[in-house]
Amino acid sequence: MIAIDAFLFDLDGTLIDSRLDLAAAVNAALAALGRPPKPPGLITTYIGDGVAKLMARSFESEDPAVLAPATAAFRAHYNAHCLDQTRLYPEVRATLDHYRAKQLAVVSNKPEDFSRQIVAGIGLGDRIRVVIGGGSLPAGAALKPDPAPVRLALERLAVSPERTVLVGDGATDIEAGRRAGVRTCAVTYGFTSAEMLAAARPDHLIHRFAELRDLFV
Repeated sequence: MIAIDAFLFDLDGTLIDSRLDLAAAVNAALAALGRPPKPPGLITTYIGDGVAKLMARSFESEDPAVLAPATAAFRAHYNAHCLDQTRLYPEVRATLDHYRAKQLAVVSNKPEDFSRQIVAGIGLGDRIRVVIGGGSLPAGAALKPDPAPVRLALERLAVSPERTVLVGDGATDIEAGRRAGVRTCAVTYGFTSAEMLAAARPDHLIHRFAELRDLFV
């Protein structure tokens, strides 16, 4: 068992299954611009690198004249519906309760306003001390795999990287954690295949959230 002081968690695909609400918001944006809907499974493959990339992939465009109204439509729908079908993954709440004495933070590429809304709305506001999302940094643009969001979380929690683990479901999480000097743990039940996660070389690879309790104390 490894003694640590803090956990940093990705949000989508790690703590919450948000696929259906994200897909609904993307399809609402597509409809607003007269585009046909896309299957939720396909939209899921676009998630993980922030709203700008999600919109560019969904609309297959880099044109600001397309992406600006698309992003506005997405944000309006998601702001009103981000908790319609989003749920915690199994064992998350009980495991976070187990680690209540630890410092807990969310480090997500989802915009900070949505991340905070979901953390509070899904009942984790009393457990998660710090929420870092897209736009949290002074520069406003750094997203994982850039290590800056991870370093900001470490600063706000006042913990050392050597005593911290980043838990996420994507290769960007693993790279960001490695570059920030924290231990990394990948979960295979999220939005990325186990094979891709293994290729990212995390320090730990788990298949259920509760397996954290077998690794860290």
